[in-house]
Amino acid sequence: MKKVKKRILLVILVLLGGFLCFDNFAYAKYIANFVWDYFLKAKGFYFTSDYLDPTTVKNVDNLWDGQSIHFNLKNSLNQTVITNYDIEYTVTCSLNDEVTDYAECDINEEGSNVYQGILESVQYCVNNTEDQVDVTEFTEDECKDGEYDWIVEPKEEDLFFDIVLTNPEYKLSDVIATINVTSTAPYNKSLKGSFILHKKDLVENIISLDFNNYTNYDRLIISNSYSVDKCVKVTWDSNKLLINADTSAFSSYETDSNGYINGIKFNIGPKKNLNYIFYRKNFDIIYDVTEFLIEEDSGC
Repeated sequence: MKKVKKRILLVILVLLGGFLCFDNFAYAKYIANFVWDYFLKAKGFYFTSDYLDPTTVKNVDNLWDGQSIHFNLKNSLNQTVITNYDIEYTVTCSLNDEVTDYAECDINEEGSNVYQGILESVQYCVNNTEDQVDVTEFTEDECKDGEYDWIVEPKEEDLFFDIVLTNPEYKLSDVIATINVTSTAPYNKSLKGSFILHKKDLVENIISLDFNNYTNYDRLIISNSYSVDKCVKVTWDSNKLLINADTSAFSSYETDSNGYINGIKFNIGPKKNLNYIFYRKNFDIIYDVTEFLIEEDSGC
């Protein structure tokens, strides 16, 4: 009965999108995306990234020193909502028009701006009983039939790209690299992100912040221009902003009287950037970087 209801809902939404396309193409596209997202979730398909999204994410690096730029792909929404099959994908990288005659994008040191990979599902059987049976080679059916625990782990793939000069006399400064990732099997989903890279010689050593606003979330970017590791503390008003991160990502953290995190302490490497996702409690208000207090600390 549930399957019949899902099919009926999908048919209605598709037909609605078709009718709307005659009057409002943008809204019809929204409906189509909604339908497809609903379909993917029904199939247990999760294809995500901290740096990419179906709507382009802007990633800013004010301390880029010409080294590789990393991003990730994940087969999960969190530690419990996970895709239990392999996902094939294709990555393409393009540069802004101002530098395309002087530089090119190289993904994973493959010598190309196109890369194909597989986000493999990690699954195995675990014996949490006291019967001492070796279940390491059990299939999923054998595992469940024996009343053991079948584990599906989230998988995260680390990818990177380099900006390679094709004209050695060109002095590279600011670059905008656009990453497009499309899952090709078993289902299609596109993720996009722009990487705004500012290459410059820093005169002073600082810890700096950027705060970018998006439709459904905001992103805080912390940059360390020092040539050594730094222990940093960042605080904010948790009545305005809520951080979305696992506490294992920090050395320590502080909370308000309601248990919401309002301060974190962490270590950041030399010439590196870290970023954290935040959600506004009131989406009608736009906050900026002045909402955060940053200070160098010790004890990370």
